[in-house]
Amino acid sequence: MSSPFTDRAAVEAALDQALRDTSAQTVLFSQAVADRVGISATDLETLDILVRSGPMTAGRLAELTGLTTGAITGLVDRLERRGYVRREPHSTDRRSVIVQPLTETAERDLAPSYAGMSRAMGELMSGYGDEELSVITDFMTRAATITAEQVNRLRGEAKVARSQGS
Repeated sequence: MSSPFTDRAAVEAALDQALRDTSAQTVLFSQAVADRVGISATDLETLDILVRSGPMTAGRLAELTGLTTGAITGLVDRLERRGYVRREPHSTDRRSVIVQPLTETAERDLAPSYAGMSRAMGELMSGYGDEELSVITDFMTRAATITAEQVNRLRGEAKVARSQGS
């Protein structure tokens, strides 16, 4: 696949802009899906974490999302009322619960919102060869890892600033 970019700096700038545009549109798409099904974008993304990662403790969910345990309690309450999750007793810790995603209900309600995006992304991917898709997948996987690291860095800095009374 040929590229209109011949200068490395121009390619990197264009890629940076494309990543920023994709990030912004992904946030907006997530909000649109959440609005369509009547939940918050945070609840939707947390449900996605559960569906992709499987059952976990509420404490672990708090760690992964950066939300407080109190906020997670309210979030799980809302998802439970919608039939998207179920609380189960922890097998070894009576003080803890496991949040079990109810994938069938979530998929039933959410699939219609994602169907158009899935089709469009499938069409986009069909224009690339296997090797190109492997490179893109590698890049996106590494980008997600870097993003998660930066999220954790920012949360750590915010925690330090709060503890110092800043």
